[in-house]
Amino acid sequence: MSNTRKVILLTGVPGVGKTTIAALLSERLKGVHVNLSELALAEGLVTGYDSIRETSIVDLERTTTRLMEIIREGRDPLVIEGHFSQDVVSPERVSNVFVLRRAPWRLKDELESRGYNPEKVKENVEAELLDVCLVEAIEAYGKEKVCELDTTDVEANEIIETITSVLRGERSCEVGIDWLSHPEARELLGGDRQSTSS
Repeated sequence: MSNTRKVILLTGVPGVGKTTIAALLSERLKGVHVNLSELALAEGLVTGYDSIRETSIVDLERTTTRLMEIIREGRDPLVIEGHFSQDVVSPERVSNVFVLRRAPWRLKDELESRGYNPEKVKENVEAELLDVCLVEAIEAYGKEKVCELDTTDVEANEIIETITSVLRGERSCEVGIDWLSHPEARELLGGDRQSTSS
């Protein structure tokens, strides 16, 4: 029975709405919500602190073990959120992966408003521009399980409706967000170069 448990992953860089969407989705599905970062901190599944990135270093092996216990003991469905979910949840356990995306120029504003240091903002904005979470999800789980959802200026309930329609088989998954084709992205990438060349 434990092998058939529905496990839904939400991933994406910080600031795209993972926690909000995961909480609402688990409530809608009457499931269990696991925030990987909170789990690791609450249960001491960390090995240290990265002062440059201003974040705890998660012990992936111990987190994987604990997550497998949660998968075996809980009720359906399990909604797991975290940008490192592909490192701790095996593909055979996962039914669906939703990669939440946000326009990098809007993400930058969000992360700055959270008080992230400039280096952390830059790292996460670049990861969003370059599809890092999407690529990692596809490599870990296969394209057939992965859906991309643009959360930019979209109400949380609309995102939930899209996810539930995919889960019911009423809507197909889509992959193909291309931030680099937007002028705002070129400004993010080239703003410093333009100012030094004039």
